[in-house]
Amino acid sequence: MAHIVTGMKFYSLLITAYFTLSTGFVLSSSAARSNSYISNFVPGEKLVYSWKSTTVMNENFGNTKNIGFELEGKVWVSTLWGNGQHRILKIELNEPQLQAKSVSRKNEKSTSLKNYQSHPFLLLLNNGIVDKLFIVKNEETALKNVQKGLASLLQFQNHAVQEDTETDASGRCKISYISDSTMNKIKTECDYDDLDTFKHLDEILGVNVVSSRVTKYTASDSNNLVRSIKQLEKHTIHMQSKLELGALIEASQDLTYEQTLNCDKISSSNVDDAISQILASESPNLHEESLVTYTEPSLKSNEKKQFNRKVATLRGQIKTDLIGSVKSAKALLPLLEIARVSNSEDISEALSDKKNERILPQLYDILGHAQTQNTHTAVMKHLHLDSEAHTDLIEKYLWALSFSVHPNIEILEDLLTKYSKYFEIPEKTSATLILTIASLARTLSQSKKQDYDRLKILKKVEETIINDFDYAKGSKRYVFLNALKNLQSSSTLPKLTSILQNGTLKEEVLAWKAIKSFGKNYWTPEILKRAERTLFQLDKKHDVSSRTLAADLILGAEPSDSTLEALLHFVASNSTYEVRQYVFQSIKMLSDKCERFSQRVSNIIRSNKNLNNYSALAPKGLSTALIRTVFDGNAVNGSLVSIQEIKSGIVKRGVVDVVLTKNQISKDLFTLGIFAGGLSSLVSNDKDEDADDESATAGMELTVLGTQIRPFVFFDGQGELMGHVWSGTASEMTPAFQALILTQDHREYLRLGNGFIVEIDLKGSVSFDLSGKIEVSIWNRNAQSLIKKSVGYVTKGHIRVNAPFAWSQIDFESSIEPKLSLEIDSDFSGDVKLCMRLSQPISSYRLKVNKSEAVPERKHHFKLNTSRRKEIPGFTYSLNRKNNEMCSAMFS
Repeated sequence: MAHIVTGMKFYSLLITAYFTLSTGFVLSSSAARSNSYISNFVPGEKLVYSWKSTTVMNENFGNTKNIGFELEGKVWVSTLWGNGQHRILKIELNEPQLQAKSVSRKNEKSTSLKNYQSHPFLLLLNNGIVDKLFIVKNEETALKNVQKGLASLLQFQNHAVQEDTETDASGRCKISYISDSTMNKIKTECDYDDLDTFKHLDEILGVNVVSSRVTKYTASDSNNLVRSIKQLEKHTIHMQSKLELGALIEASQDLTYEQTLNCDKISSSNVDDAISQILASESPNLHEESLVTYTEPSLKSNEKKQFNRKVATLRGQIKTDLIGSVKSAKALLPLLEIARVSNSEDISEALSDKKNERILPQLYDILGHAQTQNTHTAVMKHLHLDSEAHTDLIEKYLWALSFSVHPNIEILEDLLTKYSKYFEIPEKTSATLILTIASLARTLSQSKKQDYDRLKILKKVEETIINDFDYAKGSKRYVFLNALKNLQSSSTLPKLTSILQNGTLKEEVLAWKAIKSFGKNYWTPEILKRAERTLFQLDKKHDVSSRTLAADLILGAEPSDSTLEALLHFVASNSTYEVRQYVFQSIKMLSDKCERFSQRVSNIIRSNKNLNNYSALAPKGLSTALIRTVFDGNAVNGSLVSIQEIKSGIVKRGVVDVVLTKNQISKDLFTLGIFAGGLSSLVSNDKDEDADDESATAGMELTVLGTQIRPFVFFDGQGELMGHVWSGTASEMTPAFQALILTQDHREYLRLGNGFIVEIDLKGSVSFDLSGKIEVSIWNRNAQSLIKKSVGYVTKGHIRVNAPFAWSQIDFESSIEPKLSLEIDSDFSGDVKLCMRLSQPISSYRLKVNKSEAVPERKHHFKLNTSRRKEIPGFTYSLNRKNNEMCSAMFS
């Protein structure tokens, strides 16, 4: 497929044009407006139509064989009664035949559906709209849906309508009728909130469904009957980030007039009496139903007690030494599915099994992502928030909850209640708990469904965080600022702004981080003015990290030429050179990313002689800010952003961020942050630097899918630092963060106009390992650190059309196992030297697509499997010229 059309109106017009060109019959627009709809159905007449319904599927790319099925037969439309705007129609589908689409008609005869005979059903039409539908009560669900698809064809108005709503087999849809040479009904935005769906609506990680539905009605020359109805709909389904993961679906229905016969009619003065007579004479088993179609009854009852058994079969694939691999990421998905339908007793049995002791962290990951009441009940039975011994496993469970894209409001309420009532919760658990509550509340607030209960719990979460911040003292306040970052509620911006003005230096840094996470749409002119005062220190002295974060906001808000010129003059000033270098590197990074921004910078420099010289803008520090492309995809691009804020030769604030970008929209997947402070006296006496007012500290923080987890502190205070130096406890490769993470979670049902239902199920999982080590030599005055990030990423899904007499399905799976290594070597024996090496080894992207189709009555089965592989080269990123020179000097 060369192009995927994303403009719905244009897409619909293309299909409308197709109908106009492919049909020889013309209905004048004046006739369409002047004749009544009910003239099409005359009491006592039986209209005989040939009928065909087709459903085909294929993958998004490639010229492989279609799969699907086609039904055809005769349809009798008998008008049993009519009065005014009302008509009662009896519809009969006779001798339906089925043909598999993967087989040529020359090679395969149609299958008679002897075991699935359709019974007559009734329609009450009111001015062209189906007012009531009566179907045999015990009819097969699949046949009911086919009947509803037929009934929906006969629901139409024969005058132009700009915008209205109708409910039919497709759900509740916006409709419009275009009356030109023919009458075309266009349906958009079809939905119905009765099925168990959970849509992943993220603009990059979510699923995109582009649909077009057009039905063409053609009348006879005399305009007294419908000669043909042609319905065509097309659906393009794909992941926002990977166009190849999805399918194309096309469904059609055709009714073509053949002849008119006579039928019995009912004599009655009112519609209710007419219906009663017909129901008594036709069939007492007829009962009223909605036009909306329904899925087949669930067959998963036998899975209610299967979680423990499934864990036993996949135990070896989720062991700890496989975290960070595709193998463990792949195992997460079937375990998640079983966990969601298992009861709490079976889950509890798995958690108690001694054979699972070594994989308990992974099991709590899985149960956290399952987000059912049964999983939560089982976990709370085994883990106690006030137990110090359970801290690590509780953190695993809470982290998984916080990453969820579909939070369970009952779980959020339970956690908030426990947080408020338990007074003996260990500090680590308490910190992770409030961060999780904030993250769950943020995701819940992004849902389209906002009722009173949701708004109430969201307000309570916000009040709890702010009140606890006000009550806390000293460093205990930091966790609540991180919680506000996770919450991202716009109503907390005044509180964060006041902290910028009145908080401590550390609180100010955390407040800037929280405000930055909101995105530029929330950066008011007042906040941006405060950012300028912070960067240029116009009001008071600020921490270096506050100044660099303020610079991030100024540059991220698309600054004016005057603001940009002020930043360049700051770079050329005599202020702290690492901050100036950071600003300069950030401007350079944006220039590399955007040609228009680069031109603006060049114009400003060339027009000012104080800036247009090497001396003014020459690099004077070690701080870096750069962006490098990791891959160019057909839907999204992947970038690696590295920001290193240096102070006295040591990374004070470092960020390595993996970012996906699509149509000017960015999504941070994983952000690794390194922070340090109070170390200047150990390595440097550079008087150009601001003196350290804080105690020696260092640590790492990780933000996953927009959720920051509790920072990992390596040491806090000079004593802990020297203890690590002398003992060498940090010199061994140590896992800092390991997790199984559900990144995509989408299940949707797409109702087709012909009565069939498409099930769309897509999930993405990540197995993540972050490990590191650091060696510091006081005698040689140098340090070496290594951080490794290993990721196994799997996306798996299916798109299925299922009925007892035929089904077709496309399964797809992609996987990749990238790794990233950051090495930082420091030498402070003389002039400070710093060498950073960021590298990525070779990896492979694999894609498998399986198509299958079956007609059980004919024992017909068709399968087609395809696989593709793409090598992604490994490379070491070139950071900047200054870093290259430092590396050469250190290792020459």
